[in-house]
Amino acid sequence: MKRVSMNRDTMGLFAAAVVAMFGIGGPISAQVRAADEAPPEAVSRYVVGTRLGYITCSNKYRDYVEKYDRFALVNEGQTTVTGSPPSDEDYRACVQETLVKGRGMYGPATKQTSTTASKAALMEYQTAWESSLSNLGRAGGEKPAEYRTRQSKVQARLDELQRKVEAQPKASSR
Repeated sequence: MKRVSMNRDTMGLFAAAVVAMFGIGGPISAQVRAADEAPPEAVSRYVVGTRLGYITCSNKYRDYVEKYDRFALVNEGQTTVTGSPPSDEDYRACVQETLVKGRGMYGPATKQTSTTASKAALMEYQTAWESSLSNLGRAGGEKPAEYRTRQSKVQARLDELQRKVEAQPKASSR
């Protein structure tokens, strides 16, 4: 009896997978960008690299903010400070290194853009990315909730600009 119920469960999972893959009404029409419509390689590498760099540094800053918040909570109302505040060196070093790498990828990316609109979109993204990375830390600190709110706005703006860069026509190198 156990073997029959396992087979029924397996068949049920298989049927669910088939329905998920092909849908009830027929094959799924995936929205896949044609190879000619994809951004140039250097532009893609630049966008992916800068976003990953930003995410890495913002995660380090988030960790710093959370540690500082715990430190402040432990010492709130105390006459003698317990422990020492966390260092911001890790996220600051990340920001500096990421800015250098991103600026290094920007030149090759601009060389692969052909239109004025493409160059403008890339420059707008670069400016917003550098600004968001440079302004990652707040003077005087901030609470984790404040950081999360600010971070979601920054991410939304970078997402918007990234879509704008990726929507630009590919440079014709033929």
